Amino acid sequence: MGAILEYIDSHNEGNFKCYRTKKTSLDDNNTDTVSSENSDTDTTPIDTKGKFAEDDGRLINTVKIPNSLIISTPPYFKYFLDGSRHTYKVDDIAIGNKIFPIVAGQIVVGCCYRPNRDTFKKADLENDGGVRKKIVISLPKQFHTKGKPNDFARLYCEQLNQHLEENSRFASAKGTKVSKILFYKTDGPTVADAADKNRYKNSAIAQIQNEMTDEEQLLVNDLCMANKLSNDSWLIKDGSLQYNPRFSNIDNAQWNNMRSNYKYVVGVSKSFDPDLLKNHEGKKLSQIIANLKPFERTKAYKYISEHSNGMTFAVWYLRLRKSDFRETHFSDVIKCEMLLLDPAHPIKTSIIDAISANLIREAYPVCFGSDTRWANHLYPVYLTETFCKSNYIDSNIFLSLF
Repeated sequence: MGAILEYIDSHNEGNFKCYRTKKTSLDDNNTDTVSSENSDTDTTPIDTKGKFAEDDGRLINTVKIPNSLIISTPPYFKYFLDGSRHTYKVDDIAIGNKIFPIVAGQIVVGCCYRPNRDTFKKADLENDGGVRKKIVISLPKQFHTKGKPNDFARLYCEQLNQHLEENSRFASAKGTKVSKILFYKTDGPTVADAADKNRYKNSAIAQIQNEMTDEEQLLVNDLCMANKLSNDSWLIKDGSLQYNPRFSNIDNAQWNNMRSNYKYVVGVSKSFDPDLLKNHEGKKLSQIIANLKPFERTKAYKYISEHSNGMTFAVWYLRLRKSDFRETHFSDVIKCEMLLLDPAHPIKTSIIDAISANLIREAYPVCFGSDTRWANHLYPVYLTETFCKSNYIDSNIFLSLF
C-alpha cells in the first residue's frame, strides 16, 4: 500500500475500511470515428428542418472549398488546446453497508503556440508553461463527514499531501501532490440503476472528466485575459465546445461570463454522431456527410445545446483530404463548432469558408500510422496531444503512490 491509501486507511475514525484491491487502469481506447462523443450526447433537435448558422441562405447541402482559397487564405490559427485524463481504480472502500470504488486521475491540459509555420512550442502563459497537471482523487460523497464539502476536501488534501511528502521519496523529490479531492454522487438518476455494476465507477470518472473540462475553460480564459486571441490569432480546441455548467466546479456566474471568450475559438471533433442534425429539407445529415467530396463541407447549421444552458452553436462537417486509404466513409471528416454569441446573427459564410480552408491546411503533414484516427487528425492538434501525453507520470510510478 502506497502513502496515499496508507493515509486514507489510517485516518478513518472507524467510519470506513479500505480493501487493498488490485489497482487497474480504467481508460478505454476509442478508435471509432462514428461515436457518441461528449459533444453529441445532447438530444437531437426537435425541429423538423435544420436552420442555417451562416448568412448564405442558398438551399444546398454542401459547399466546395476552392483550391485558390486553400492556398491564399491567411493563417487563422496560432493556438492549439487539448485536455486529457487518465483514470485508475486504486481501491475499494466500505462505508456503512456499501462498498464503493476509489478512483484516481491524472489530468493534463496543454496549449501550444505556433507564431509561424516553422515554429511550434508551448504557449507562453504565466505560471504554467503551457501545461496544467493535476492529480485528483474521486471518493464517494459519504466520505465527507464534517463541515462543508469543499472545506473538508481542502483540509483533508493538505493533510494527505503532508503525509505523502514525508513518506514517498518520489513525491518529495518531484514535488508531486494531490491537487484536489472530488466527491462523486452515489444516488440520483445517473447512478440509480442497481443492475449497473459500473454505476459508481462511472460517476467517479465523470467527476474527474468535469475537472478536466473546467481546466480547459480556465486556460481559454487565461488566453483571453492575456489578449492572446484575436481576429488573426485563433484557437483550435480539440473536441467540443459544449460544456455543461451542471457538471462543473466553476461558479455559475463565472461560467456564463467565460462563454464570451469563445469568439475566436473553433472546436474540432474527430469523433461524432453523423445523425445528430438534419438538413434544410429535414433529412438527417449522415448520408450527406458520408458522401462529402475532398475539400467539401456541409452547410453550417444552428444547434441549440440543452447541455450548455441552451446556447446556440454553428456546426458543420468538413472532409479534410483526398485519400486512397479511407477505412470508412467518415474517415478524414471532422466536426467543426463555433459558439454563436448572438444567435440572431449568423456567421458570415466567407469566414466559415476561410476557417475550413485553414483546417484543410492544418491536416498536413499527416501523422499516418502514429494514431488509429490519423485521417481525422489535424497535425498541430496531434502535436499538442503528444505534448500533453508527455507530461503524464508513468502509470506504474503513479500507482505506486497509492
